[in-house]
Amino acid sequence: MGIHGLTTYLHENKAVIAKYLHFTPATSNTVTPFVIDGWSFIYEIIGLSGLPWVYGGEYGDLSRIVERTVRAWLQVGLRLYFVFDGPYPLVKFPTLTSRATKTTIQGSKLFFVTSPAARSKPRFLREIEIIPPSAYTACIETLKDIVASLGDKPSLEIHFADEEGDPYAVELAGRLGGYVLGKDSDFVVLNVEGYKGYIPLDEMTVVNTKAKKKSISKRAKSGNGIVPPQNTDDIELSVTVYSPAVVASQLRIPVSLLPLLGALVGNDFTGSKDPSSTTVQESNLQRLFFERQLTLSQRITRVANTLHNILEAALSPSARGKQKLQVNSVMQLIERAITTLLIRSSDMMPTSEQERIMDRIVEATLQYAIPRYEGELHGADGLWASPVCALHEEEACPLIRYLSPPPLLDIFPISHEESRKQKHQEAVRNIYVSAYRAGRLDPRLLDTMNSGTFWYRQMLEHPDTETVNVSIGRPIQQISYALLDDALGLPEKPEEEEEEEEDDDEVIDVVEESDEDYLAPLRGALQELDTPADSDDEMATEPPTSLSSHAKSSRPSRPKVIQEHIRRGVRLADEEVSVPALSEVLAYHDLDHIDHLPLQLASEDDRLTFFLRVLQSDAPPVRGLHPEDTLVVLALRWVVSRLHARAQASAGSKERVKERWTKPEARAFLASFSPPGSSPEDSEDLPMENRNIQLVAQISAAFAAIERLSQLLLLSERFQTPVLRFSGKLFHSYLTGFIPIPPKAVPSDLWDASVEGLEHAFGEPMGKKKKGAKGAPVSGPPQPSKKQQRGAVTGGMFGLLGDIEA
Repeated sequence: MGIHGLTTYLHENKAVIAKYLHFTPATSNTVTPFVIDGWSFIYEIIGLSGLPWVYGGEYGDLSRIVERTVRAWLQVGLRLYFVFDGPYPLVKFPTLTSRATKTTIQGSKLFFVTSPAARSKPRFLREIEIIPPSAYTACIETLKDIVASLGDKPSLEIHFADEEGDPYAVELAGRLGGYVLGKDSDFVVLNVEGYKGYIPLDEMTVVNTKAKKKSISKRAKSGNGIVPPQNTDDIELSVTVYSPAVVASQLRIPVSLLPLLGALVGNDFTGSKDPSSTTVQESNLQRLFFERQLTLSQRITRVANTLHNILEAALSPSARGKQKLQVNSVMQLIERAITTLLIRSSDMMPTSEQERIMDRIVEATLQYAIPRYEGELHGADGLWASPVCALHEEEACPLIRYLSPPPLLDIFPISHEESRKQKHQEAVRNIYVSAYRAGRLDPRLLDTMNSGTFWYRQMLEHPDTETVNVSIGRPIQQISYALLDDALGLPEKPEEEEEEEEDDDEVIDVVEESDEDYLAPLRGALQELDTPADSDDEMATEPPTSLSSHAKSSRPSRPKVIQEHIRRGVRLADEEVSVPALSEVLAYHDLDHIDHLPLQLASEDDRLTFFLRVLQSDAPPVRGLHPEDTLVVLALRWVVSRLHARAQASAGSKERVKERWTKPEARAFLASFSPPGSSPEDSEDLPMENRNIQLVAQISAAFAAIERLSQLLLLSERFQTPVLRFSGKLFHSYLTGFIPIPPKAVPSDLWDASVEGLEHAFGEPMGKKKKGAKGAPVSGPPQPSKKQQRGAVTGGMFGLLGDIEA
């Protein structure tokens, strides 16, 4: 992740650009702010933990490792600020798609085509390691528990970025005068005043100081990278720091040109395929700029030397006292750099292709722009100037911008009903902002409001089957879309418009003299991107693209759609999914009596009834469950009912009939939520059966979708997340008979709630045949109507739920 090849360059030049810091309990009186990239931390912890991922996750064990690591860092005087990504930026979509395809999806394919004996080898599993589906939830819940245990003024904070997490983390570190800890070379390019530098997670070690007399290699064994030893009484934390200013000096370019260097070398915004590309060269800028034989470090050096030479030529006066090559705008600098770097003459390239390259470089460069802090307070006292955002005033906060409905046109008087609706929308927005900042709203839900998209978390599942995110998760997700659209208004799909020619004078800051400040053009372009919200510039007050497209007009609004990014075969593809009207959902489930809209402002009883009714689980045994068991039972019931409905709709398809869960499998799942420390001992003999892996994928998709729905209905505090009690290894052990299910592992009330009304929906265990004619439909309720079948086949709008009522 980050700048292509920059991590390699840092390692090769470590001796001259890195500095080292050491922290011990003796230095804990001096508080040092560390801003941690949350997802980098999750990946690193899981990679170092050695926990088996293939069974679906060992979240209790993962939680204990996270807690031990965080508390060890606090022990040596670090003040920690975890930052997690918000909605994905549009410009990063190609990279996200490519990354998911190459890692999780291709890894799943490799797993399922490999023989059981070969794929059970530890080396194979390490090489294709896939993050367990609930790792994010487990980490967030653990961090929140630690914060709660630290008292009124905790030395640990959790932040959820308004958009991309990297700029947020660096801006936060600059305000605090601290470092960023992560695993992304973008942190060497991003820079603000007060930012002290980037610390790679894989160059951080925690060792036991009692082993000082031992060799360095033996001391390192007392810890495992960032994971401290079991005994943290005498530890020493050592880190390597890379400062943007030092790196820029080594490359002989101004520090403010590091973003441009990153864009030219290739980053998450330029290195992947351009969706509009028509040639191989257009799809990957690196092929245009670099010969294949160049190493990654050589590419970094080539771009740096190119920029250095252009600036040096522009600043060196000729014999007549004039500059040889004037650089009067940032666009001129970029254009000249591109022309110089091209390995084939620009004369041989169509003008349209040159313009596309220029646009990609400019856009990728501006992703690193961070607005200058104009406040007077520094450090922690300068944060949370408004209650909605730690870094920005309310009117400048991106989160507020894309969660706010489009403004009503003022050419007509606002009716009482419209005024009432606006107040409701503002109330829901404020509730969601508070929930998001507190970690009670999944960032992926915000993608629907920001860009009209939804990105399912990919997991290990069989590539030859329909993804569980569609078969299991989508019906619930469509209800989530309906809730958001009713309360806040989802963005409409923009109409295709003719492209207007850009006026270069509006985006290029030209200076007449560059002798004293040749970087003013770049600064000017970045300042234009970050125009304050109270600026007189009309562009600053124009609604964002994702929202301006659905501003109120005299024309009737078109049906809303969300562009879902789902696995299709062995690639990640996008697919438009219709958003049902909430009124349809209420009517379908006989909830017309709930007329207090938006539903988020209704009473908790009404919200709970809606929640249980749409999940086909509004029954007394379910309502009477303990809060920590409710989501477990709801996820199981949903999977069982969905797979039964699919079997019913298939008219006796053997594949669909076999897909259904059996009662022993359901009991094994319920028994897998056990107190900490009850997981089976590590054993390489535990089978990895395809069906069992698919069962985990199905239940994980259901759990994720149900949890998101509970968050939108503001019920997440009512139900305790059961993630930290789940053991995938235990589940597989019960499924395979590796260990027997204890007699009292599944209480009777838990089982009764799980099977209430679903006794007919379970399949027969392997080896048992159902009585009846060969190929006959599975016994149970009547076949669904044609309307319900159409909903199941097309997956469109609310009809997708029809087959579940069977």
